[in-house]
Amino acid sequence: MNTIVKKVATAAAASSFFVNSVFAQGSAIGGGFTPPAATAPGTLGSNITTLINYFLGLLGLIAVAFLIYAGVLMVTAGGAEEQVTKARKIIMYAVVGIVIILLSYTIVTFVSSALG
Repeated sequence: MNTIVKKVATAAAASSFFVNSVFAQGSAIGGGFTPPAATAPGTLGSNITTLINYFLGLLGLIAVAFLIYAGVLMVTAGGAEEQVTKARKIIMYAVVGIVIILLSYTIVTFVSSALG
């Protein structure tokens, strides 16, 4: 019985990948559907600002990943001074990177709001 339940659950999960439409907003087929615009809405400046903000967010995510890596490296060092020193360097550089990223975000936000 347990294998039948697993097979049904697997089939249901696999078939959900082939769902073509979700009618959450409209009930009629084809009703209320608007194709996406060819270009993103907004001005060139706002689009560039959005792109820069996404890039800075990605860099921040990478810096946090380095912090986590350095923390794991430090915890698993087991008293090896070489690994602890390496982890401290990584933490220092990651924190400096996060500060630079935050300052960059502040500058982009200031310039964006000043230019309108």
